[in-house]
Amino acid sequence: MGLFSLSRWRPAQLFLSWAAYWTALVLVSVGPAVPAILRATAPKGKGEINVSFGDGAFVLIVKEMGRITWSGSVHTLTAALWIGVPPLILWALWLRARSRSALNAPASSSP
Repeated sequence: MGLFSLSRWRPAQLFLSWAAYWTALVLVSVGPAVPAILRATAPKGKGEINVSFGDGAFVLIVKEMGRITWSGSVHTLTAALWIGVPPLILWALWLRARSRSALNAPASSSP
């Protein structure tokens, strides 16, 4: 079996993989807004940031001097699916790999 075989993973490694996924998800989804946020919150910047929830969606709006420089939104169901489904799939694959490795392990006999 390979070094990255799921059957060798411990629960801590599974949790770390989830944390890495969630970190990457945040970077990909909010990453494009970071330059606008930094400009709006700069010491001499005249901007504002608004994060809100309404009509079943999360909305992020960044304004500089009254002008919208970045906006984005995500529906609640879409966000929940992106946050929850991939880790659940990985967990199911991990359980399957561990149960298969347990079935394939030689049985130990006790005297």
